[in-house]
Amino acid sequence: MTEQQLPPALGGFDLSDQGRFTDGFPHHVFTRLREEAPVFFHPAGHTADGEGFWVLSRYEDIKAAAADPAFSSQGGGGRAGGGTHIDDLAPGVHAGTMLNMMDDPRHRAVRDAVSPSVDAAALTALEPELRAIAENLVAQAVEGGEGDLMVDVAGPFAITTALLLLGVPRRDWPTLRAWADVSMGFDDREAGEDTERSQMSRLALYQYGTGALKARAAAEPGRDLLSLVARAELPSGERPMSAYEREVFFNLILGAGSEPPRNAIAHGLLALAEHPDQWKALREDRSLIPGAVEEMLRWSSPTPYNRRTATRDVEVGGSLIRAGEKVTFWWASANRDERVFADAHTFDIRRDPNPHLAFGFGTHDCMGQALGRLELRLILETLLDRVGELRTAGPVRWARSNKHTVILNLPVAYGDVTQVAAPTPPDEPPSGLPANPGVYIITQLLPFNPFDPTFRADPYPVFRKIAAAGPVTRTPGGTVVVTGHREASAALRDPLIGWGDGQAVSEHFGRDPEGRPVRQFIFMDPPDHTRLRSLVSKAFTARAVERLRPSAAEITTRLLAEAGTSFDLMDAVAHPLPALLLGELMGVEEENLDRFRAWSAEIGRGLDPDFVLTREQVARRQGAREQFNQYFAEMAERRRAEPADDLISALVAAEQEGDRLTETELVTTCTLLISAGYALTVHLLGNGVLALLRNPDQLAWLRANPDRLAPAVEELLRYDSPAQVISRVVLEDTVIGDTPVHAGEALLLVLAAANRDPAAYDEPDRLDFARTSGTRHLGFGHGIHFCLGAPLARLAVQTALGQIAALDLEIAEPGPRHTEGMVIRGLASLPVNVRGRSGT
Repeated sequence: MTEQQLPPALGGFDLSDQGRFTDGFPHHVFTRLREEAPVFFHPAGHTADGEGFWVLSRYEDIKAAAADPAFSSQGGGGRAGGGTHIDDLAPGVHAGTMLNMMDDPRHRAVRDAVSPSVDAAALTALEPELRAIAENLVAQAVEGGEGDLMVDVAGPFAITTALLLLGVPRRDWPTLRAWADVSMGFDDREAGEDTERSQMSRLALYQYGTGALKARAAAEPGRDLLSLVARAELPSGERPMSAYEREVFFNLILGAGSEPPRNAIAHGLLALAEHPDQWKALREDRSLIPGAVEEMLRWSSPTPYNRRTATRDVEVGGSLIRAGEKVTFWWASANRDERVFADAHTFDIRRDPNPHLAFGFGTHDCMGQALGRLELRLILETLLDRVGELRTAGPVRWARSNKHTVILNLPVAYGDVTQVAAPTPPDEPPSGLPANPGVYIITQLLPFNPFDPTFRADPYPVFRKIAAAGPVTRTPGGTVVVTGHREASAALRDPLIGWGDGQAVSEHFGRDPEGRPVRQFIFMDPPDHTRLRSLVSKAFTARAVERLRPSAAEITTRLLAEAGTSFDLMDAVAHPLPALLLGELMGVEEENLDRFRAWSAEIGRGLDPDFVLTREQVARRQGAREQFNQYFAEMAERRRAEPADDLISALVAAEQEGDRLTETELVTTCTLLISAGYALTVHLLGNGVLALLRNPDQLAWLRANPDRLAPAVEELLRYDSPAQVISRVVLEDTVIGDTPVHAGEALLLVLAAANRDPAAYDEPDRLDFARTSGTRHLGFGHGIHFCLGAPLARLAVQTALGQIAALDLEIAEPGPRHTEGMVIRGLASLPVNVRGRSGT
């Protein structure tokens, strides 16, 4: 987006561009906005989901909107995603599950259950230890006469306070502090966007918190936050907290509980360093400290904005905001509003009154604001005790963030330092946590590292090593890992194993027009799954798929002809073929096929759990799903009026004993068929061709036995299936193989390992199209959740592989590159040359 496309009041400043915030918060932009455009719609700009958003900049408008329940922190108004960031977060995983992204009455019920951790009595008990921590940090920081206030004091103090509040053993503080220091919200602090480093750190913290929560549940009741969360019971009539809702508290407190105070401390002290008269006044009169704390909060506005979603049409400042539209409340702008604060751009510790909104307003005002004020006061008092003069000693470095006012480095010099003995911290045994969060994840949550490039290229040696410990094992974090074929098959058929409350996969939820979460049927247990699958099966029949075979052959022929003599097989054939077939199956108009293909690619990547996706990938997946949902809803409406010979018409007409799919069920089912069917077909074809090129003897066998193409595809599914793992939850105590498993335990069924189980297959690591073993592979799952799209994937790959096998292909430089997915194993690229074909 060019500056010319932005509203004039912005002066060319795109609020969605993180890179524009590397000089701190743009108060000059908001000064103009408050005057010229206090309520306006910001175009999409740099948003990951390509959507615009409303901007509120005046104090009174923001305060009124924050108190209005029409604005939701969870989502709604017909919008699938929600959250407090400009870009949508996945519904269920964050929006609607984390406390700061819940709406009342559930938000209030959960908040009341855990708020004793930060009430007056709790803070009184915490203060002596917090003061000792502050004194030790400050003593070390000022000893040399200069240092970095953020790195030495503000950052470690804020994170340590959060760990103390949670009740974490002191021995684990250094490691957890290092992990937590990587991220600001969902982004990498240094990069200003989500990275593998921030993903790994968040996942490691989540796993640590899950283990700590289980330990608290089994221990004596305490007043630390994890103990309260472990035992929290909600009022009668409110759905009990799920395990996942409890588990996310650890990451929430380390993020939301430490990010604002660390930035308020650093930014507030920067203001004092830049206003030596104010520092001198504090040194001379400690009664000014409470006012200084409030002015530091107003000045810093550590959370610059919060995003909400309009759940209905509502007017703000003379502008009509429609249901489902995003609205941003810019607290940092409200805190410099000239209509409320005299000399708003002057830092004045004597300011009175000071009705700032640094902690938000309304039902979502910060639960920990008393703790935040205590943290500021303790650091301020400790520094005043030791330092006579505080001044900056170099340039301040700001992060690329519009969600937080983040100082990365604050070099300062200390003058007139008073040496005071700091309390000696208690001795603690060394932590058993590894410094590398990835190592911790591998040893706790997963039996493998999904981020390791070596694992992505060839996971099977790792799977063999895991299976060597037995067909059913447990990770130290408690995940039940199933690698045996017999055991995995039994687990997939066991009615006591399923999805449960679905929180672990809720990133795949859609929402109905009223904003309620709607699960796709593959994430349901009977009887809901039985009902929906039965209705869908009436429309998505093998006969309907088989009619596509001539089209599959024609499309493949055309795609290969257009590809030339050197091409990327994934781009040229593997991606377009299933998208075009699915488009034809569903009746997508030709002029919409390009959009259809682009959306399919985005949601195919989104099959992975959120922790292995960047925020931008989640936003693109959510955006593609919303566009698919809208498209299918409009298409279904047309087919009700004018039925055609396509899947949408068949789903509209599907009926069983008077039951039909609701519109939301129909739409989410269509999107499911795309997301699962597209990704599996793309990567089955890619993996299959790569396996052929790496096993020329089998390619020769296939050319000599073209009538054996169908069983050859089944062997390819066994040998390198796109579907590598499936998660499940134990619903009631049962047995997998010879291993008892218990209700609530998480299962990881490693289908890729089961498909190479030596107990089921001779020479399982060898591709063998002449294999005569009757054991059924698990490439498409098993049991009631057997892949509904299997017939389409088989048809597409059989047809394409028959033509591709006839070509004299060789792998070209730079060679194949695998995708980064965990659930789906596939290729991002497969460059090939066609030998013996003249150029086109």
